[in-house]
Amino acid sequence: MFICMLLYGDVLLAQISVTASVKNIENNLPVADVSVQVLNTDKGVYTNKVGIFSFENINANAILKFSKIGFQSYSIAVKNLDDIVYLTPKVSVLEEVVLRSFSSSQIKKVVPDQVYLSQKDIEKMPFILGEKDVIKLIQYTPGVQQATEGQSGLLVRGGNASMNLTLIDNIYLHNTAHLGGLFSAVNSDFVNSLEFSKAGFDASYGGRLASITDIKTLKIPDSTNYNGSLGLLSSKLTGNIKLNENNGLLLSGRRTYLEIFKPFFSNNNTILGNDKNYFLYDFLGKHTAKLSDKDHLETTFYTTKDNFKDQTKGRNRNLNWGNVLFGSTYTHKFSSVLSSKTTISNSYYSFMFSDDEFPFNYSAKSTFNVLGVNHYFLWKKLNYLFKIGTAYNNTNILPKKVNALVDEFPVSIQNQETYNYDTFSVFTDLETQLSKRIEAKIGLRLSSFFAKQNSLISAYHFYSAEPRVSIKYQSKKNQAFKLSYQRLNQFVHQASISSFSLPADFFIISTDKIKPQLSNQYSLGYSYETNGLQLNSAVYYKHVTNYTEFENGSVNNLFSNNIYDDVLVGKFKSCGLELSVNQKVNKLTLQGALTLSKTVAKFNEINEGKYFAATFDRPININSIAHYKLNNRIEFGALFIFTSGQNYTKPADIRVVNQRPIINFEAKNASRFPSYHRLDVSCTYSFKKKGRWNSKINLTLYNIYNNNNPFQISYSTDDDVKDAFIEIKEEKDGLFPFLPTVNWLFSF
Repeated sequence: MFICMLLYGDVLLAQISVTASVKNIENNLPVADVSVQVLNTDKGVYTNKVGIFSFENINANAILKFSKIGFQSYSIAVKNLDDIVYLTPKVSVLEEVVLRSFSSSQIKKVVPDQVYLSQKDIEKMPFILGEKDVIKLIQYTPGVQQATEGQSGLLVRGGNASMNLTLIDNIYLHNTAHLGGLFSAVNSDFVNSLEFSKAGFDASYGGRLASITDIKTLKIPDSTNYNGSLGLLSSKLTGNIKLNENNGLLLSGRRTYLEIFKPFFSNNNTILGNDKNYFLYDFLGKHTAKLSDKDHLETTFYTTKDNFKDQTKGRNRNLNWGNVLFGSTYTHKFSSVLSSKTTISNSYYSFMFSDDEFPFNYSAKSTFNVLGVNHYFLWKKLNYLFKIGTAYNNTNILPKKVNALVDEFPVSIQNQETYNYDTFSVFTDLETQLSKRIEAKIGLRLSSFFAKQNSLISAYHFYSAEPRVSIKYQSKKNQAFKLSYQRLNQFVHQASISSFSLPADFFIISTDKIKPQLSNQYSLGYSYETNGLQLNSAVYYKHVTNYTEFENGSVNNLFSNNIYDDVLVGKFKSCGLELSVNQKVNKLTLQGALTLSKTVAKFNEINEGKYFAATFDRPININSIAHYKLNNRIEFGALFIFTSGQNYTKPADIRVVNQRPIINFEAKNASRFPSYHRLDVSCTYSFKKKGRWNSKINLTLYNIYNNNNPFQISYSTDDDVKDAFIEIKEEKDGLFPFLPTVNWLFSF
């Protein structure tokens, strides 16, 4: 908001020129024809079709009142006005059935396949072990699948977890899940909004091929408030503290204590076995400072930690991993239409893994560190939005540092190399209305990549142009067709140990021999809404070149002297049909999604150069959510998930050559994990409100029919390492059995 001061003689009168937009808080969509009245005057305007209004030279102390049928009225002083005013829909309780659209409307969005979630959307989510998880809500959208139980990240349109970019307050988050994906690394209590895209990316985002998740944390509140929960599996507390008019402090922490359930579960094939131990925690701290009416500074710190020990069946397996994020974002408003944003951040991730299986004892460490600077200018006018900026990242990766013993003799592994590269990008985006029915968003990103030399790779430079185009044609008021194309590059490659459902993945950088991954994706979508019913469908085709995998996806790769020797370069293509339906009828909300897809990969060295099912090929994915609010006190929820299992390459036997175990494998990805499915149900009771104190108790029954979804494929041997041939026996371990849990949630 641009403020100009007009001088009249010796008297200084605060006169303000205002341009702002009005949006629906539930779906972040603009609201047209909102009456904006200057109280106690005859001045007033209406928002245009994109929700924007403006005033010229009104008093800074004036009060604006926003009103429209179907929304709650809202008043605010002009001097406190932000760029965006959010209105809350008002639902009238009628004797007949009331129909409402699901909040995540797609009709008015230019970009296809984009999801925006507000705090209200998160509140409507089903409970999973007493938690409401924003990452889980994304998982329930079509085209998105969870990794195998125990893995981190999401699988989006055939891509692996490394192809997703996740940001918290503009800071890169490397690993998005705690063990098993049961809890995501993002505590929803501190989330203000989330925007998720799997097509039509803003040009300001780069370096990943599959999806973008942009998370914003809470702003300075009107008054200090706290919320949290105490449960059998975890506890958490979030405080959004208003220090004064210009400063706010956000603190949020969470920890689990699954170990208390161990006495009730004697089955060592689950995470709660007597010989296993697991805990996690995460903590966020954020300071927000309003330096002036034009200047804001946000500083965020975030850390997560997982620790898992498994001493069953003679194992001595230890894993721990975590993220540490720190960054500051400075926002400056030059005028009511022009602003800029600058972010400086650092993100560090480490993973450590040790085991004594496969007739040897070993430990491995991997790290991933990103130092980033991002700056852009944003022009927001009545008929268009224009963004232009630059981004710089310095990335350091230690793929693996391994120490190993075979029959108590050390194995010499010369692999302790750190890889370093810089990227510099220039980007621009334009979103505009081409005609009454057609809107378009056009973007271009120019990127440069500079890999630095070490003892294993040479210096390498790469330059790319990445265009993105999205077009929406709204044929009728309640239906729209959308088309998008995007070309993307990714400069890091992930190679997974595919028989593990753990974050035991190696990241390597592009070289002159292993070029950056390149994706071309086409998407066509259709949206239709009527009488509270929302239907969305999409078809997509994605082609990725310079896609990498380990030759066997195995633990053999831990012991190679040069990790690049075991990397194969090929390509994959993925196509699919995505369908979703959402219906809200009075007290009942239903949501369902179906994805039918096929992802195949091709490597010259595998399967005689023919296409085969890729590691993350999941042909069928079904999920459904039901929520019923019986009355103001009691609500019920249910969640069902079904997805095809992940492909993996099974080891056949071990041959010992010169005291070095060599594992022989079956055909690439010839085996598949069993299909994953489970049903969760929950019931929540809200106690009577006392002043500012609110509380409720939640009972969740997780995996109610106790399906043993596999968490990892482990192997055992009965022979001696001195034998020339060792037989391998395969065992599938589950992670989470049927778990009842009670959580007490509170806020004040």
